[in-house]
Amino acid sequence: MKPTPYDTGKVKIGLLYTPPPHIVTPEETWVQSVLLGDRQGWVNDTHACVLSLAAFAAIVFVMLLTGGTSNA
Repeated sequence: MKPTPYDTGKVKIGLLYTPPPHIVTPEETWVQSVLLGDRQGWVNDTHACVLSLAAFAAIVFVMLLTGGTSNA
């Protein structure tokens, strides 16, 4: 559904606006391939998901080692 432009009487603001397309992340592709039963997509995207989780865990580990608190 396209949003209605704001009509000032002379100019229709937002008449030609199109929202940017959704960019699919590797995590979204992985979840979709798991739910659809696509083994090839599952294997390919698992690597990207594991790497992003490992990076997050490493950041949390470094924060805990340096004395960072969760409410900092």
